[in-house]
Amino acid sequence: MYKKILLGMSFFSILIFDGFLENMFIVIFTISIYKAFQNKDTQNLFKCFVISYIILNLVLVIFYKEKVDYSILEPYNPQDKKAVILVYQGEDRKYNLKERSREIYESDGVYSLFTSVYKLHRYKDMYEKLGSSEFKNRSYQFRKELSNKLGPNYTVLNSNLYTRPYLENIVADLVNKGYKEIIFCPMFLTEGREYKTFQKRVENMELIKYGVNIKVTGVFWDSEEIANVYKDNILAYLNKKNDNMGILLVGLKEQNDLNQDIIFREKIKNQLLNEKKDNIKIKLALLENHKRDIIKIGEELLEYGIDLLYLVIPTSMFETIQIRSLAEYVLRKLYVSDETKYYYIGPVNDNSILVEELYKKIKLIQN
Repeated sequence: MYKKILLGMSFFSILIFDGFLENMFIVIFTISIYKAFQNKDTQNLFKCFVISYIILNLVLVIFYKEKVDYSILEPYNPQDKKAVILVYQGEDRKYNLKERSREIYESDGVYSLFTSVYKLHRYKDMYEKLGSSEFKNRSYQFRKELSNKLGPNYTVLNSNLYTRPYLENIVADLVNKGYKEIIFCPMFLTEGREYKTFQKRVENMELIKYGVNIKVTGVFWDSEEIANVYKDNILAYLNKKNDNMGILLVGLKEQNDLNQDIIFREKIKNQLLNEKKDNIKIKLALLENHKRDIIKIGEELLEYGIDLLYLVIPTSMFETIQIRSLAEYVLRKLYVSDETKYYYIGPVNDNSILVEELYKKIKLIQN
């Protein structure tokens, strides 16, 4: 029976590993399944696959997920400068099994014992279809621009919840260097799932024991300026033509605070309606029920006979592989006629606006 369990583990390992390990497990599985059928030894095969699935999930949670180790010492030379830590969800440029395992564990908790393999396979599939992520490049460029804006009295650093450099490592390094003033800037649109994870992990560090004064800037759901950027991007084409336009504003129910998510999308909608364009139809959709609601509302928009369909996913600060994958899925599932052009507008791609908004938040909490 153990051979069949190993056979199952090799099969599921193919789904989550990449590169050399993926090829190795393909060879092992191919040879093993051939021998099993050749010897007509297929009894209890399904049962063994179920057991192997659970075992592999357990192995991932206990041994494979990335561990965050840090230590805080008593600093000798206190710093006069203030530290600004930008906190992101985080996403590596390439598929990283250990980091994604940690993200799944943080998100699902004990349920990751049943969901890790499935979700890792989805991550791997996204990367294979969409290529590399530009998340880190964008966040590094943003950090540089904010640092220039704040000036030499501030040290600005990036940190992530689910990928390196991890939040705890950045904080520990700053405290060990003698920083006593730390401003956390959660780079999330709403106080949703990632924001709560950020709060919990900062609290667990117990920075007050080391005499560190911490402040936290607000998130961005109430920003009229960021909503205005989306409005301008959407209307850019209408300045040239007078086509009928359908706009699908998508929210993220599980990731975001639902009320704040809706309020922000309503801001965009109201700004668009204030332009008094008669040829615009706007619908708000929510990512739930395995994307069926988005598809349903999108099809309702198409029934108006629109010339342009804009899929807008504004409820994340920086674009991730997951957001891009969601956009491609929705546009692929919608039945769009040849006469209708469709476009995807992802998270705001204007660092100058984000820098200005965050700069104001940092200055505000220091007054």
